[in-house]
Amino acid sequence: MTVSDVENPYPLISLPIVPFLAAVTDDLAAYMSCDMALVHNVFIRAINSIWRNAPLVKPGDEVAFAGYSLCCLSAIHAHHHGEETFLFPFFQTKLDMSHNVEQHESFHAGMDAFEQYMNHIFNRKDKYDGEKTRALLKAFADPLVQHLHEEIPTISEERLRLLDKDGLQKVSDELEEHIKNFPGKLTVFPFIMTHHNFEEAPNWPAIPASIKWFARNIAPFRHYSYWRFSPYTRAGVPQKYGA
Repeated sequence: MTVSDVENPYPLISLPIVPFLAAVTDDLAAYMSCDMALVHNVFIRAINSIWRNAPLVKPGDEVAFAGYSLCCLSAIHAHHHGEETFLFPFFQTKLDMSHNVEQHESFHAGMDAFEQYMNHIFNRKDKYDGEKTRALLKAFADPLVQHLHEEIPTISEERLRLLDKDGLQKVSDELEEHIKNFPGKLTVFPFIMTHHNFEEAPNWPAIPASIKWFARNIAPFRHYSYWRFSPYTRAGVPQKYGA
């Protein structure tokens, strides 16, 4: 096992090298499929970061690390809520999405246990333990990451083309509006921006320039201590906690 495998035990999703990775196009089926893979890689990078940093947390940084970890959980919960509320009901008109929803249920209990412990650390009701953090993380991260990989073929470009094009645009617009009004702008937005490889997809996420500017230049400063654990700075530069 290499050093990289120890620090990043969960592999990222391989992305096809195609033009819409660099720029959003009018091909919604192609973009939406790739967009989902990019979102999933954000979550996998965060899980790897929590795993890598858990035993390295310095005295005085426990609350910030708990806050960072809770942001990760909030983003995952928001993502799954968006899928189950907007996307999956429409996809279900032509595609069977039942297994995807079942997989969501399979790791909720583990996420809840991890979230409870991180809340205790955040509120200074428990003593931080790096090995316990890793154990609780692994309990839900194993099935979660498996799901994040397995979901991508179920929403491939080819399968999304089976759906009504106007209907796909409608649910995409509804989801975008939901994201714009999401209450966690000072946490989820900078979380996503500091877990995305901008060399891989420079113009992602496909949000208005004003919101992207806010997510990178304003939002990170509200909880600045959290993002020291992210794999990238707010400017997209790779970083390591404690380096």
